[in-house]
Amino acid sequence: MKKVLIALLLCLPLSVFAQEDYEMGSYWTVTGVETKPGKFEAYVGDLKSLWRKEMEMLMAAGKIKSYKLFTNVHGRHGEPTMWMMVEWSSAGAMMDTPYEDWAAMTEELVGSMDESRDLSIKRGELRTIMGDTLLREFSFRE
Repeated sequence: MKKVLIALLLCLPLSVFAQEDYEMGSYWTVTGVETKPGKFEAYVGDLKSLWRKEMEMLMAAGKIKSYKLFTNVHGRHGEPTMWMMVEWSSAGAMMDTPYEDWAAMTEELVGSMDESRDLSIKRGELRTIMGDTLLREFSFRE
């Protein structure tokens, strides 16, 4: 046990030193979306009417810091048409938000969970979600 403690203490300065050159920042969710042929404008309209309102509600609640949309200018076969990025105020704000909070926001936006489900099914005619990932921003220290 004593040897393990000594080994841990010896590693501690290395881990502190390893992080001196950078600092960790925000958590980001990134969603890759492929719009169906001829449906890009319709999907952007859908995002503007609902997704943007949802993001603004999350910002007002302090859950997120920002959100962004990117289009793939020179997309290759099999790549997303766009990326939807959300900067969370913390990992907990994203992962620990109770279902009741999401349900209340959904009801405020569209009326009910059933209506939300129906809209989600219709949205499937416009796009395919290619994948989601969770990233953590980091930056160099001076």
